[in-house]
Amino acid sequence: MKTDKDDLGIEKEEGNENIKIDVPFKPEDINIKIVPRNIGQLVELLEDNQILIPKYQRLPNLWNDTKKSRFIESLMLDLPIPLFYFDEGDEKKWYVVDGLQRMSTLEHFMLGSGSVSQNKVKLKLIDLEFLTDYNDKTWDDLPRDIKRRINSNQVTINLIGKGTPDEVKYTIFSRINQGDVPLKPQEIRTALFQGYRVDFLENLISKESEVGKLFHKVTDGSVKSLRQEDLDFISRFVAFYLKDYKTYEPAMDKFITLGTRQIPKEVPYQKKIIDNFKKSLDLTWTIFEKDSFRKRTNIQDSRMPINKPIFEVLSTTFSKLSNEKIETIKANREEFRLKFIEFQKSNKDFWNAITTGTATKDSVINRNNEFINFLNNFLNDKRN
Repeated sequence: MKTDKDDLGIEKEEGNENIKIDVPFKPEDINIKIVPRNIGQLVELLEDNQILIPKYQRLPNLWNDTKKSRFIESLMLDLPIPLFYFDEGDEKKWYVVDGLQRMSTLEHFMLGSGSVSQNKVKLKLIDLEFLTDYNDKTWDDLPRDIKRRINSNQVTINLIGKGTPDEVKYTIFSRINQGDVPLKPQEIRTALFQGYRVDFLENLISKESEVGKLFHKVTDGSVKSLRQEDLDFISRFVAFYLKDYKTYEPAMDKFITLGTRQIPKEVPYQKKIIDNFKKSLDLTWTIFEKDSFRKRTNIQDSRMPINKPIFEVLSTTFSKLSNEKIETIKANREEFRLKFIEFQKSNKDFWNAITTGTATKDSVINRNNEFINFLNNFLNDKRN
């Protein structure tokens, strides 16, 4: 039996595989240009910071040195390599969409990895299958003709044009996301929204910020930073905070993408979101402590994993409560906790909406409506 000290992680959302998007984008919005380049030109653009690996995308060096070396060997053998996808950002800079591990390998081997202030370390080739004479060699050790062969290797780039709508970009990223280490939905969004939006989301879950520390306390360390699970949670809160749940249209990833687009640039508006999120987390912790955002139908049951739909409903609903209502709930926190347990057990509409098919329109509307009704009934009882 698991105890409260166990890392229970996050409950997987089930039954969302076949959700149909009712409002697809227009095919004419697709804007992709084919750009021919060679490896030498790609590395030159990378060195000049014209090709950028998004700061908050997934870890850029998931390949081990053997896999990196085999990729370099393919270039030495003049073998064709998969095409690259880049997103054309501001000032004509290109952001890596598909091909991150290959670009990171080129950087490691030809430019060196590490801090600019330190000596960059270049990849030393290992475990080559055919050109074994070049094992233990770095880029600087290779003869000129091999360097020339690598640099002249032709690649095809699909460049997603500037101005392409975000929902179209998201669909493109998802469709071409077929690499060895596919991007998660949140990793796609962070590739889309480089700049103040991602910086804002990062601050909300940073262990260095007051609100971020509170988030990790309330979730009891169950929401990890690896593969941006924490950013996915916070993006869901922000989307439902900025967009009324009654406007929800499937799929969930599309809704969160549109919500992320609405993050304000102005500091006072950002501060309001932060303050309300902190207020929500503080109330959640006061009521549930380490049982926050988890299913429970019996006080005696073992603690469950964190449930994303419960996080969505509680975090956004609590964030919009008046101080008076918050104080009423805090003053009756034990009664609220017990009634919420009973509510989960007895209200089948709410339970079903947080358990299966959680990204359907009916589930999103139902769980929010039912919880708001529960909350209002509780507050009304306290006034009488």
